[in-house]
Amino acid sequence: MGCLFSYFFGSSASSDIVEQPPARQPYSWERADRAAIKKEDFILDKLKDQTIFRLAGSVNGQQFIIQNCDNCTVYVFDHTGQVQIDDCTNCRIFIGPVHGSIFIRDSTNCVLATVCQQFRTRDCRDTHVYLSCASQPIIESSHNLKFGCLTLNYDNLAEQYKSADISPWNNNWGNIHDFTSVPDGKNYSLLDKAESVFQHLPVPADPSCSHLNIKDDNDTSVTPYTYGQLYHDRHEERCLVIFFHDLNADACARALIQMTTQSEVVLVQTKSYKMDEMSVEGMFGTNRSYATLVAKGPVIGLEFAGNDSISICQQNLHTLLTTKYQNLPHFISQSPTGARTQVDKFYNFANFLFFFLCKKIFFHHDNMTATNMTPIDKLVSSGNYQDLKENDGLDSEDKIVQEFTHLLDKSKQLFNGLRDLPQYGHKQWQPYFGRTFDVYTKLWKFQQQHRVLLDKNLSLKRWQIGEIASKIGQLYYHFYIRTSETNYLNEACAFYSAIRTRAYYSKVNREEKPDLMVKKLRYYARFIVVCLLLKKTKIMRELVRELSRQIDEYVKAYDPDDSLEWQLVLNEVSTFIDIDNQLSVDQTPITLYYRLTNSVIPPLPMGADKILSNIQLYSLEEIIIIGNYQDQIKFSELTLDMYRMLQAVERQSVESTSSSDERALMQSPATQQKEILDLSDGELSIRSNPHKYLLYKPTFSQIYAFTASAFRELPPNGVLLLYISADGYDTHLKVKTEHSYDFGGVKTNSRRDETNDNSNSPANTLGKKSPSTTTTTTTTTTMPPKDIHNIFPGDLYPFLRKPLFLIIDSNHSTVFQNIPNLFGQPLVSLLSPIKIPTVFHDYQNKGSLFTLFLTTPAFAFCFVCHLNELTSEQWNLCQENVNKIIFEIIKIFLKSKLVDASVYHFIGDDFLRLFLARFVFCYAALRLHRAFKGSGFYPSSQPQLSNDLLENVQVHKMILELSASLSVRQLFLEGPLSAAE
Repeated sequence: MGCLFSYFFGSSASSDIVEQPPARQPYSWERADRAAIKKEDFILDKLKDQTIFRLAGSVNGQQFIIQNCDNCTVYVFDHTGQVQIDDCTNCRIFIGPVHGSIFIRDSTNCVLATVCQQFRTRDCRDTHVYLSCASQPIIESSHNLKFGCLTLNYDNLAEQYKSADISPWNNNWGNIHDFTSVPDGKNYSLLDKAESVFQHLPVPADPSCSHLNIKDDNDTSVTPYTYGQLYHDRHEERCLVIFFHDLNADACARALIQMTTQSEVVLVQTKSYKMDEMSVEGMFGTNRSYATLVAKGPVIGLEFAGNDSISICQQNLHTLLTTKYQNLPHFISQSPTGARTQVDKFYNFANFLFFFLCKKIFFHHDNMTATNMTPIDKLVSSGNYQDLKENDGLDSEDKIVQEFTHLLDKSKQLFNGLRDLPQYGHKQWQPYFGRTFDVYTKLWKFQQQHRVLLDKNLSLKRWQIGEIASKIGQLYYHFYIRTSETNYLNEACAFYSAIRTRAYYSKVNREEKPDLMVKKLRYYARFIVVCLLLKKTKIMRELVRELSRQIDEYVKAYDPDDSLEWQLVLNEVSTFIDIDNQLSVDQTPITLYYRLTNSVIPPLPMGADKILSNIQLYSLEEIIIIGNYQDQIKFSELTLDMYRMLQAVERQSVESTSSSDERALMQSPATQQKEILDLSDGELSIRSNPHKYLLYKPTFSQIYAFTASAFRELPPNGVLLLYISADGYDTHLKVKTEHSYDFGGVKTNSRRDETNDNSNSPANTLGKKSPSTTTTTTTTTTMPPKDIHNIFPGDLYPFLRKPLFLIIDSNHSTVFQNIPNLFGQPLVSLLSPIKIPTVFHDYQNKGSLFTLFLTTPAFAFCFVCHLNELTSEQWNLCQENVNKIIFEIIKIFLKSKLVDASVYHFIGDDFLRLFLARFVFCYAALRLHRAFKGSGFYPSSQPQLSNDLLENVQVHKMILELSASLSVRQLFLEGPLSAAE
């Protein structure tokens, strides 16, 4: 989905540049001083359909690894140092208290229950996680994770908490940090209290575990159940209870929780930490008695919530203090207003202090996380300064190689992660993209500075440097797709040009590796797309010839299975270029420009301010461009109509006069990004483009998802432009009454969702009478079902709640002419003709005539006049006269007393004003043309434009003068038409 994602974010798993990675650091069990430990006791690898137990004392604080397992059940009833879980499927895993971090990656459909200092996951799917986690859990590039609070007890579990240096009162199980969140909800969700861990993880039935007395009830759990983020936005009364350090503090806190939660009051969160002087003063003011109490040791804080929670907690605590825990030092909230502030202060101080504690634990104990740091960073963060001193004696070349390898691995990880980001919702992806850009900036500079050394130690080849440059070019193109800013397209072209100029891929053929040849072919395809969008026709034709030669060499050398696919790519782009350059001026094919320039923008005439003073003007902010004509010429995921329209909603950028090749190679992408965005307000407002989505043959579900996202992103004064170029669909109903669905619509992709791919699905059997069914009723008529793979007018009704500008280019467009304005928001629909003269039938696959008029009206006029060869004088005169007609039409718009008021809401925007004027020009030109006879050959609109616009005598006169200047006057009717004609 989107423009050419198959080229720009295709398979890159094989893009390794360094074939010999540096040796990893040895695990603890591999060290000579731990020779007695068997590493197979701590690594579970490539197991299937097995149940594995590790009982107390068997792991004893060591690292533990589970990898490449399928349908296994693993129980580790012991404390560990750190845990790594990789590439597991359908597994159920319990891990006892982890002193460091637990890291699960590339796993699917698993259940994991654990107690840990830190929890991290990446590239996981469909997994249940039950946690007692001291710090904030982190997920990345994962989907459909379900988190629950782990409530559990077994013999020796409390002691294992202590061995792992974990407090049962510090549990952030629901406070998830999603590093790659999506705009519509959810890579993760939180399970409620009813979802017990043993509903998904079976209680071990093996006799060796019978002595453990495993329980999962809340009353006996070592970690109390807390609602956490499930109660984050609720407004019930809160109560804070603090127990100061005492031998009975833990027991009293648990007793209070058990008594209080039997009512409607719930435990939101708990925390235990050593308060410092600053937090004591901020919490209790100048009361020195509290300072004396906190000096004795860590405190335990409990946050309760519920109606009358303060009075209930006070009563229960009073009972406990008078019957069992006399003289236990404590603090409890006295009023609802004060409780909120007290809760915030207590947990803010706790989080502040706990951040530094977790950072120390994380760096000191988690070697897995340290793989994302440089070798020097690992030693510094660990606090092992003796090793750091010794490391100064290491060979500096080894350090450089390790640093390069680190940057390379990190860049590939982040780049591959971009593919997992949703393509809709353009505000959420920027932090991840910026981070990827920064890493590639460092990588590019680093290889420039150490090229000779890397070439000597790693045999770094030119094509490998080209791969880095190619990735940066892809990032720039990706940023253009996300932002619609054509400056980033120029930057992508700069990097691709540098690859070609410096011949980075010139010796790939000698490697005798077909995957490297594919990389080279993909580079050419990407470069051609960028040149196509930038109108660099000369370079583009050279690239096509080079691509043809490269494909021939590839096929000759390897006889690959994808040879036909690459021939198809070559044919597509060649045809695409020929169609886009079908007009010749002075016997030379010219490049047509569709982007907006100041010379083609019709200005608002004098007095427009007065006319529009009481009208709310809207600006074009979001655009969805859909291409679904089955037989229209296309290149990859870009039809001709899409290609023309996407440029028509962009302003022409001004390229830098400096050498793009030199700029690309000497300046970092991140720096360029800042320079491009660092514009004055005036310049930014002139050159900024509306945000758009490009959807090539999307399904109905995809259209709805992208439209909903664009709808949500609209600012208060914004307009959504929905452009659909697609084949029409007629229901063929005998009785048509409802405009919303009965009259048909336009087709979407016929790929069926899995739920609808069954011939016995309700959609396929609705209205069919079962042979075994009899009925006595013959008067009831069942309406036949509509095809679900279409967009009907009724499907757009929910989006009428905000201003909508609709352009439908289809042979069934008129069904969108009667959309009711349900919510009183501005609505304009521009609809294509539903018929074309027979003489133009052979050109239907070469782009729509209506879209041609909306994007390049001068060429469209020449096209309907069968003019494909002009002199430069004729072509310049044609463009000049068409612009004059467009400008005149805008004047008539504002002079007319009959134009529907809703149209004026859009006329203040340059793009929409131009579309409205070009629509009128299209109608008038076809109305006068002898080959177009009848209303079906003319475009239509909603609201219907008045005759003083469509049949304007002055406009008709100017069009006839234009035809005469091109010597095609005979193709048009005699004289300007009146409204009656």
